[in-house]
Amino acid sequence: MAILNGNVIGNMRGRLGNLSARTVDGKTILAARPSNFNVNNDPPVTEVRQKFAVTVALAKAILSLITLASIWKLVKESGMSVFNTIFKSNFALSSTDNPTVNNIITPGGFSLPVDQAAVAADKITASLLALDTEAVFSEDEVNLSANAVVCFTDPTNPDDPAYQIISLNKEVAGFDFSQAYDLQIDFDAKQKLIAAKYTKNILLLMVASKSADGKVVQYSSTSPKASA
Repeated sequence: MAILNGNVIGNMRGRLGNLSARTVDGKTILAARPSNFNVNNDPPVTEVRQKFAVTVALAKAILSLITLASIWKLVKESGMSVFNTIFKSNFALSSTDNPTVNNIITPGGFSLPVDQAAVAADKITASLLALDTEAVFSEDEVNLSANAVVCFTDPTNPDDPAYQIISLNKEVAGFDFSQAYDLQIDFDAKQKLIAAKYTKNILLLMVASKSADGKVVQYSSTSPKASA
């Protein structure tokens, strides 16, 4: 393995002949790729491989939300990418089939006071109690960012993927943290089509307070909800 400092050849990622390249904290890491690879289909190895794929899909969904990416960046270990930090925190919590209610989209945080939460055919809804019952908010915290990851499972058509994941975000300016709030985030056209193909779902929800310039100040833990 070799580590290249500086940007003489720029940040690199992917395959370079018999080498693979990735960039972590501005450093390009080159590693030799194996000349051949035999797939091990033993049950324990297959289970790990399936959980790996599920957790990769979840981590990508989390990273697609700017607010969540910025939160995980704050807690990542030196030399570890944000993606790998999310993956490491979620691998043991995933199942071989799909993400679970045990998975997390935030690394801790204050408890999110959710009275009710649900996934409909075209939106998610949640009734939030006053957030200041769980955290103390300063005058600098003026906006709210609500973020959710929804995993749809049990397809009506067996030819469809066993699960699909969507990511949702809503920014609320001038938020009153002392009042209850009815959250609604609508699906776009593609997300509606995905939702229509499945009979069950898992909702992972969080909120964050933001300053006027859009920086995250505080964030909640993950609030999970599985359909009946």
